Order: sequence, then C-alpha cells, then structure tokens
Amino acid sequence: MIQQFLEWLNTIGIPGLFIVMFLEGSSLPFPGLIVVLSYGYVLSPGYVQTIFLAVGMAISYSLSSLIPYFLGQKLEKHFPKRFKQGLEKGTAFFKRYGIWSIALSRPFGIGNYISYVAGMSKVNVLKYLILTFIGIYPWSYVMVLLGDYFKGNYEAFKSYFSSFGIYGYGIAIIAILSIFTLFLIKRRKRVYTGLREGGHSN
Repeated sequence: MIQQFLEWLNTIGIPGLFIVMFLEGSSLPFPGLIVVLSYGYVLSPGYVQTIFLAVGMAISYSLSSLIPYFLGQKLEKHFPKRFKQGLEKGTAFFKRYGIWSIALSRPFGIGNYISYVAGMSKVNVLKYLILTFIGIYPWSYVMVLLGDYFKGNYEAFKSYFSSFGIYGYGIAIIAILSIFTLFLIKRRKRVYTGLREGGHSN
C-alpha cells in the first residue's frame, strides 16, 4: 500500500507537490506534512535543487493562502463557534507579534488561522503574500530534505522531533532565514553599487 502510494507520487512528480502545497495553504484539512515528507523521499532532490523546488512550493502555498485571507475579510461574522476558538488563538498571536505573525506562524498549525485573522485585520495583500512566502519557504526547504533523510517515514520523523529534534528544526529555520536575508542584502548592495557606478560613468 505504502509502496503504491510512493509510486503514485513519483508518477505525478513535482506538479503534484505544488498541488499539495496549494491544498495546504488553502487551510483545507489535508495531511500536507505527510505527503511533503513522502515527496522528499521520492524526489531526493539534494540541497541545491531543493532551493528552487521550495520556491515553487512557497509560491503555490502563498497564492492559495489568499483563499482563507479573503474569506476572513468577507465571512468574519459567519464562522462557526468551534472554528472561532482557533481564530481567537490566532488573533492573540497576531496581536502579540503584529504582521510578522504571518511569517512566524507558517511552520505551525496556527498558521492556517493567521490567514483568516490577516484578512479580518485588513492587512495589505502584497505584504501578506510576501510574509507568507518568507514564512513557508524555510518550512518547504527543510521538510523536503527531512523527507529524504527519514525516507518519507512520518512516524520516524514524529518520534525524532517529539524528543529533542524540535530545537534542531527551529535552528534550521533560523539559519535558512538568516542566509536568505543576507543574500537579499548582498544583492541589494550589488544593485546599488552598480547604479552608483553607472551614474558616475555618465
């Protein structure tokens, strides 16, 4: 059964992974983590290829997260009471960390509720998309690599992170975010230097 599932994922390929991320971002009840880990094992993309693969995953997730974002804007008063309990937690998190909660919450379950809260709070849609991408990209990158490392075994993954591994996950996310930020800073400096040199040459 598991082997058939893995073969099915292999047949669908990368587009299937993007569809999984789209479903995950839409906040539908979907076992996205399990499937992403399985894809990491099936694809075994390596560190460099995963950089670009994670970009596609993050874009797919970010675009689909607009669904709960706009639902939060339009249907705030019509959510069921049971769902509102999750929204209350998301609202408290949002109040504590501001719009950065959109990025910080993405690797965790509360991230789905933050999408609704951001819509209810009328966060600028461009800022929302950028922060969502920043938050989900490290998760995408790390989960694909961990899927390869654990050979798609969710139980082994869960057992590892239920003990001390969660700290390693946090460190990995911080490290990737730091590298990504440094890359952007260096890129901006190069562009700025190029513009200055171009201005002087004129």
